Amino acid sequence: MKVSFVTCDVFTDRPFTGNQLLVVPDARGLTTALMQAVAREINYSESTFVLPPKDPAHAYLQRTFVPVKELPYAGHPTVGTAIVMAALGRIAADAPDGVVPVTIEVGFGPLGLELLKADGRVSRVRMEQGKPVWKEPVTGDDVKGQIAAALGVPFDALHASLPPQAVGTGNTFLMVPLASVEAVSSALADTRMLNHLERELGVTGLFFFAIDESGGKPRLRARMFAPGAGVPEDPATGSAAGPVGVYLALHGAVPGGVALGRGRFTIDQGIEMGRPSELDVTVLVENGRPSGVRVEGGAVLMMRGEIDA
Repeated sequence: MKVSFVTCDVFTDRPFTGNQLLVVPDARGLTTALMQAVAREINYSESTFVLPPKDPAHAYLQRTFVPVKELPYAGHPTVGTAIVMAALGRIAADAPDGVVPVTIEVGFGPLGLELLKADGRVSRVRMEQGKPVWKEPVTGDDVKGQIAAALGVPFDALHASLPPQAVGTGNTFLMVPLASVEAVSSALADTRMLNHLERELGVTGLFFFAIDESGGKPRLRARMFAPGAGVPEDPATGSAAGPVGVYLALHGAVPGGVALGRGRFTIDQGIEMGRPSELDVTVLVENGRPSGVRVEGGAVLMMRGEIDA
């Protein structure tokens, strides 16, 4: 059986940067076991498989796999898959330039996307992420010490006033604010301790970051470790970009502040891996509490081929 695929680099506008993604645009006939085997063989942080939607009013159903398991949803695969499907003429083909709304199906149900089309092609996607959820912040020094050790940073590299906290908008990550960009860059994963924390705290991975005040635009510098999902480090994590916006709104720390009920900032991720990525985040705030979040980014197509499965 031959399986056609397309690869792309996501959350970037340049080849050989961003986060790699394999997309199987027509996965009809593939079993779940075979999808997982393909994802394990390719060994990107995620691979997606496109199927007909359950609701014919929706564009397609997307299944997302990391090398060791299926996820209900992930951010960079959602952006990249939509751009691949548009490039193949399977969605938005007849739509005029501008914002093209589509709805896809993922593990938790329908998900609304906005395809940004210019000069006849879709190069960016904006996604409305799921309803924000969060747990109580981590306050005990013992657990904080384990977090610091798992990231390979000293205890005082943790932010003095912003606590670690599990937050999700589809997938749940432990948000870990650090005191400086230098601390983020210096982190070195302790896989054993990361696996322990992922299990104990019920999170997909640890997303750690610092507010970058070196430039004029509001930005974060971030990294993400998720060895339990088979992802030692991720160059761009769209499903954590939304939760970090929610986290910052919860603590009144959105870079650049919140005006007219929304805050906007950019995440720089993948720098230390040599795959720089940019993720644009808009967090919506009502009565001082986060009510929703949008993540936007681009992608470039890279390769096409077939797998003998």
